[in-house]
Amino acid sequence: MVLPILGEIGEIEALFLAIFLVSIFFGAVARKTDFCPLGGIADVVHSGNTGRLSMYFFAIAIAILGVTVSEALEVFSADGTRPPYRMSQFRWPAYLVGGAFFGIGMTLCRGCGMKNILNLGGGNLKAIVAILGMGGAAVLMLYVEGFFNDYFLSWVLPASPNLDDYGLAHQDLGTIIGSFLGIEVSTMRIIIGLLLSLAIMSLVFRSKDFMARRDNWVGGFIIGALIVSAYILSGGPLGELANEASDFSDMPQNGMGTQSYTFIRPMGDLLYIASNPEWYVLTFGLVAFLGVGAGSVLISIAIGRFKIVWFDSIGEALRYAVGGVMVGIGGILGMGCTLGQGIAGTSTLSLGSFVDLIALMLGAYIGIRMQKQFMRDHEVPIAD
Repeated sequence: MVLPILGEIGEIEALFLAIFLVSIFFGAVARKTDFCPLGGIADVVHSGNTGRLSMYFFAIAIAILGVTVSEALEVFSADGTRPPYRMSQFRWPAYLVGGAFFGIGMTLCRGCGMKNILNLGGGNLKAIVAILGMGGAAVLMLYVEGFFNDYFLSWVLPASPNLDDYGLAHQDLGTIIGSFLGIEVSTMRIIIGLLLSLAIMSLVFRSKDFMARRDNWVGGFIIGALIVSAYILSGGPLGELANEASDFSDMPQNGMGTQSYTFIRPMGDLLYIASNPEWYVLTFGLVAFLGVGAGSVLISIAIGRFKIVWFDSIGEALRYAVGGVMVGIGGILGMGCTLGQGIAGTSTLSLGSFVDLIALMLGAYIGIRMQKQFMRDHEVPIAD
């Protein structure tokens, strides 16, 4: 593949370059519009302002619509994503516990993985401690042999039904409802995807707070669309070429496959690479992670929001560290974060993703209520 200036590059490098550039835009938009699921929940708790929470759900609606249309047009298939959102094994204990653990943890470190990346790009050095906590926990869960299996899967798997035993190949709503009603799965996915996305949008546009701030609908639309674009890049024609090149390589590329934005595993990969600096360890998710951070740096400098911030006390630093570890464990256990399960997962209509999202939001609410200082520090973005 030949590109201007860069010359000839391989399919894998072309895929990584494309997602890096898209991710720079992602980071810039998310930072500029204050896209933050935790912030949206806190806004509601703080003053009843539904603007940013509606922005988050608008992104979910756009992503559901985009994935539904893309699958209907056979641009890509979400049946075999990374992570496997639609897998037949319904790990409900992991979704509930992982989501709740993640939600409480992100209140302690003042943001999910994405938000801490954006904060770091804006000069908030507190995010370093949170990111190290998230990444360290992810390394423990993913790379330390036996830890995840012995301490988590040992009680998750026995309680998790395999839907394949009931004739259901996947756990998405289209498969479950379609099989129950006797309707073709592909048709049911289109019906549910269209109806659900339109239903969410109708609720979102009823929010006066959402409509009063332009960044709410701009940020929600663009973030939702970029979630879909990552799926198209990784699972569409370019992704297929990159996968084929990896399969025929002497040293296959790690982390290939149809996927979108998720931030906890890439943090673990980053720490792993620090001790094993080999090119083949580089993944689609890690490149996206770095691109989002770069976009946040660029926009923060451009709009004058780059400011160095550090901890006020040792206690605050410990709170960030504990929160980061909780987010890392919850993100791996629940197979995603506010972006990974909350938007990328729900866009595939995965039942587990919706369960994880509900648990995550409940955990965030509990975490906010547990901390008086959280509300003292919180500010709701001003409407236009």
